[in-house]
Amino acid sequence: MMFRRARPLALVVLTALSGCVVEMVKKERPRKGPVPEVGLVETGKGEVRYSAEGWGLVVAIRRRVALRRMRRFCKGFEAKIQDEFTREDVDVPYHGDDLAPNLERGLEHYQLAPYHHILFECVEKADKRQ
Repeated sequence: MMFRRARPLALVVLTALSGCVVEMVKKERPRKGPVPEVGLVETGKGEVRYSAEGWGLVVAIRRRVALRRMRRFCKGFEAKIQDEFTREDVDVPYHGDDLAPNLERGLEHYQLAPYHHILFECVEKADKRQ
């Protein structure tokens, strides 16, 4: 009986922890034209990344969170994936204000970690009736 209650709680904790390493790296908001008749010149685009370290289930949840953030960013449009790639990124555990004290300690505090990047753009939704 106790395991039935613990299972949903474990799923919530797992989802929360996996979403913590998903971030929007770059955002370009939609741009309107110079006159109202033109409408939008650009519908928007961006880049989102998530950590590729960990169990397969956790990485899959991170991917779903990243795709959800893309859809939320493209509200009113459809998020279309342009490119995907995985690379080693430097994970720096400090903010820019702390740069000088951390450089005195050396470069060993930098951590390389695999991150999966998704480049996307917002496009007009295709008409489903066709």
